[in-house]
Amino acid sequence: MTSIATYGSGLLALVGLLALATLGTFGMIAAVVLAVGLTMLITLGTDRLGTLAMIAAMVFAPMNDVRPSQSVSFVTFSDLFFAAGFALLVPTMLQRKAKVPMGFAVAGSLILVLTVVASLLNEAPLISLNYGFRLVASVVVLPLLFLWWRPSVKLVDGLAWSFVAGTTISLLGGFVTGPQPNGRYLGLTTHTNFFALGALMAFGMLIHLWSRHQNRWMRFLVLSGGGMALASAVLSGSRAALLAMVMLALLYPLVERSVMSAYLVVSTALLGIASLNWLISVAGEGSALARLKGDSTASYSDLAREKAFATGIEEFLAKPLQGNGFDITALDAHNVYLQVAVGIGIFGALAFVMLLWNFIVPLFQPGPLRRLGYVPLSYAAVAVITNSLWDRFVWAGLALAILAAVHTEEPDAPAPAAPSPTERDLAFPVRDPRGHLTTTHNSESM
Repeated sequence: MTSIATYGSGLLALVGLLALATLGTFGMIAAVVLAVGLTMLITLGTDRLGTLAMIAAMVFAPMNDVRPSQSVSFVTFSDLFFAAGFALLVPTMLQRKAKVPMGFAVAGSLILVLTVVASLLNEAPLISLNYGFRLVASVVVLPLLFLWWRPSVKLVDGLAWSFVAGTTISLLGGFVTGPQPNGRYLGLTTHTNFFALGALMAFGMLIHLWSRHQNRWMRFLVLSGGGMALASAVLSGSRAALLAMVMLALLYPLVERSVMSAYLVVSTALLGIASLNWLISVAGEGSALARLKGDSTASYSDLAREKAFATGIEEFLAKPLQGNGFDITALDAHNVYLQVAVGIGIFGALAFVMLLWNFIVPLFQPGPLRRLGYVPLSYAAVAVITNSLWDRFVWAGLALAILAAVHTEEPDAPAPAAPSPTERDLAFPVRDPRGHLTTTHNSESM
């Protein structure tokens, strides 16, 4: 009976795919994709296929201009792979008990409630809910799903490498498409600042990967990835991302209490300052280095940000408690904290800060993933001058970082190796001169 049902289901699937293929080019492509997906599902199973989808989602996360359709501008390939991955991982997730930090649960609940309240009080509640739920989906739901899935430490390393690979591909794509008229590169993203933010998230992940790999070849790959991320920030022209990377480099010796790291950071900084003019000539006008030194594009950006901040303050003061809700101007303030305050009020902004703190605090606790805390730390710093509030290339990195909070029970270094069976068999108790029992080994037998 089971075989009949299996063959029947297979036959129905085949008929459906053939019928779909007759609906033109789009239908044919969809039929091929579904056929490949079904084959992989049967071969790999839901858990492995779901994991592969999550890896693909992390690769595409820093490339937010790579979309299935330009007509649906807010849906990226990363979104589709995240949706498919979590859908396939549902059986696995149902077997696990979600570990959610209390602070994250409280802050996330407040953000959800305040978003709904502010939207319902808005003049256009449906529009406000549409934008507001983008905030909830990125800031609360995505990290919560990662906490529920709770992949292994090694798999987290693989996901971090996938994100780094995505930023590298974006950089190479940027070289192919060339710079914008203002000399800034945008990679495979929709904005130069997004290109830089993706690189910043990757830079924080590479600090984690450096600590995870002791092999010199793997560390060479980490350093190469760091160079790619740094080049992306410089070529993007984003001063904020470049300064955030410098901040991480300066903080690392302090947080890790490493004298050697401090020496390397100071040496590199002195070398960079000495060769600054040469670096600017290589990077070109429009680069972050040139804009830090001061040019016309930097002055224009500074002026625009000042006006946006002043407007945001006025909107916040109009409804400081309940917030204004969200609309098409929700990201105009160019300051993430102010944008949240404008949207869901002062209590919503405090909840957002509390939520971010829960991402950062594992950095100062023991655990194999604690250095992923550099990722949200960099975002918390750069958030004062960016409008990237609910973009997945940011929250994919932060969702990965929150896993450090549920892996604190595992030590940083490998545990000492257990004694071999032979050693255990040869051990026997004896009394020391004080009469206390201790254990020794029969050296003659060894």
